Amino acid sequence: MTTPTQTHPKTAEDDPIPPAQKARTIAHMNADHRADMRHILLNYGAVPPVPASYYGLIKDGGDGSVNDAKNPLMTDIDLTSVTLQLPGSALLHRVVFEPPLAGWAERRGRLVEMTRVAREALGVVAEDGDAGGDHGAGAGGEKAVVVVNEYMAPRVPLDLAIFVGILAYYLSFGLVWMGYVTPGSLTAQVVEAVRFPGGVEGFVWLVETIFVPVVVLHVFETWLLERTKLQKFGVKRGSAVWWMWVVSVFIEGAMAFKRFDIVVEKLKGKGKKGQ
Repeated sequence: MTTPTQTHPKTAEDDPIPPAQKARTIAHMNADHRADMRHILLNYGAVPPVPASYYGLIKDGGDGSVNDAKNPLMTDIDLTSVTLQLPGSALLHRVVFEPPLAGWAERRGRLVEMTRVAREALGVVAEDGDAGGDHGAGAGGEKAVVVVNEYMAPRVPLDLAIFVGILAYYLSFGLVWMGYVTPGSLTAQVVEAVRFPGGVEGFVWLVETIFVPVVVLHVFETWLLERTKLQKFGVKRGSAVWWMWVVSVFIEGAMAFKRFDIVVEKLKGKGKKGQ
């Protein structure tokens, strides 16, 4: 009697990667697709994270283009990740495949798709037919990557009204916290003059009650803008432009996101006109 052979689900480790094919893939990517690897690195992130200094390095050229010598090199690829090395650095950065490749043959299609998604997210302006073709959207079709190096101030009247209103709230909390909103004080007289609901006591209660939720929300929005916008579009952490956006979003919240998107769309339009 023959005993049935048990089968197990195929895992990433079960799929052998031919060394010669891996070597050819790495050589091909380093020869023709270094810009694509930069797009993938900036859009998907890596372990460990890309240092902030790299965002300053890639800000080169008035049209947003980047010399290939400043693009990363591929050092390894397997079914779970691709490993990249930044120019002038010995540190390796792993970009994880989510989900892992089902097999080695899937590598090309996944890299093409990741390139397409990254290009779209980063606002890369490419020649027609160069996004996802048989050659995987090579660097030769790249015209410009949007790199934001400017700040857009609050617009009048809506943005400015929200900015001033929330700034006034922060000031109000400071006055309450320092004990300047007491019966008979100048601030209390102003509160009574505008007939604030609940009077001075109602004003103090409201200011103190919403402080933690307001700060938590705005800290989260600041983190989100830095993570999803400033990093992605090359705003160097700690620069003057970075600080203006960070302070702005901490004060006014969502309106800063809208203005940042306006700046990105404007720069995309300039890139297309420059082709």
